[in-house]
Amino acid sequence: MKLTERTLRIIKNADKEAEKTNKVVHPVHLLLGILLERTSVCTELNNNFPNLWDILNERAKDIKLTNDKGVSYEPFTRNIAISTKQVMENASNLMKRYKQIYLNEGHIVEAIFSSEDYSTKSIIDGLDGSRILKIVASPRDMIVSLRSYSLPDIRTNKITFRKAEQNDAISLKKFIKKEFGYGWLDSIDNGFLKDRIPIFIALDDKTILGFACFDVVRNKKGLFGPMGTTHSKRVQGIGYTLLHMCLNEMKEIGYEYAVIGEAGPLEFYEKACNAVVIPKPI
Repeated sequence: MKLTERTLRIIKNADKEAEKTNKVVHPVHLLLGILLERTSVCTELNNNFPNLWDILNERAKDIKLTNDKGVSYEPFTRNIAISTKQVMENASNLMKRYKQIYLNEGHIVEAIFSSEDYSTKSIIDGLDGSRILKIVASPRDMIVSLRSYSLPDIRTNKITFRKAEQNDAISLKKFIKKEFGYGWLDSIDNGFLKDRIPIFIALDDKTILGFACFDVVRNKKGLFGPMGTTHSKRVQGIGYTLLHMCLNEMKEIGYEYAVIGEAGPLEFYEKACNAVVIPKPI
């Protein structure tokens, strides 16, 4: 199981918080670990729920009375409770269901709030779960400044990256239906109706491996996406390259900002292009 760097820091925080109670990591320690991670949506969670730390800290104190010795579970350095093991396994299942390859903080929070375990439910009892989930576990809009943007040095290896052409429409739509379903097809049709097709594709010989586009979702200007890479070829820089080919063209057109709509892997965009999560209204 692969974890984002932020998730690894959250786990490290949870280990430290468990040290203060019964030495075993419980789901409440994961939530405390998220609050200690002052980046991206974790910062937003802190800002929207300034009293959440005190509430969870009080509930963590009750864990001292439990007899759960826990089990070993990497990458935790301390044993984790069975309830925490269930949360991590459910989070991993959510990651797979969303066809993602890195477990992130959103998967963990969603797994905690959907748990049927009594001890876990008692930890989140009375909390504004729907609002917390909207902040941490829902796809979020992000924004990228293009004012000082420059195309990074990209190595393409044996993969071909190019603008899509009209005769790519059938094969691209077939690829998207197979890998991601039917949800993006209307947007792709919008792209192929434009004189200057705002779609880039990655190919191995004639086989499409991925795509990215902009200005196609509801024909909104300055909106990046959708983007997708075949599951078997992820973590090879294909998405990164396609993203920057789109951003570079958006810069050339004259956009000062690019909005990434409903981004799932937030940390990917934060690292790849310094994207920032757009705060949700309180």
